[in-house]
Amino acid sequence: MIPIEYYWGTLILTVGVVGAVRGVAKELGTGAVLALTLFALWFGWDQAGKFLVELVQQGPFEDLTAAQVQALYYTWAILIVAFIAYEGIVLQFPLKLKGILSNIFGYMIGLLNGYLVVGTIWNVTDLAKYYWPALKIVTPPFSDLNETILQWLPVSIMNEFSPFPMLLLGMLLLLAIIFK
Repeated sequence: MIPIEYYWGTLILTVGVVGAVRGVAKELGTGAVLALTLFALWFGWDQAGKFLVELVQQGPFEDLTAAQVQALYYTWAILIVAFIAYEGIVLQFPLKLKGILSNIFGYMIGLLNGYLVVGTIWNVTDLAKYYWPALKIVTPPFSDLNETILQWLPVSIMNEFSPFPMLLLGMLLLLAIIFK
């Protein structure tokens, strides 16, 4: 088996390739939406997480832990927003880059967007012990590199330091799009 960080890293690199194809203007708009979404998700979980866990555990999903509910909350929300941001109406940054520069910068912003989407899912699924450890889909022990990377993923950073850099990033990009 390969180390789990190769799997997640490959997914982030794949989103980077998508960013190269889409170009920097679309990727910056998507990045703004994703950053604001992560702030809103963190804030929503901080305010209503305990209530949501209690609500879910009253029904047929009483065996779910708080970490599993949190992982499902973040995963489904970020996937739905990412799908809409990539396939729906796309906010476009008012940049007039064409050709290879648009692709290079699009790749770099795509990596950031991959970090925001895939990194969030990686982070919360690890916190949830990959949902059901008994299924042995992902088996420990994990490498030291994986443990180090986990400390720098979006939810861990927002929990450890502050969610406000996500808000600031999203708002700056959104204002730049609005005020062209």
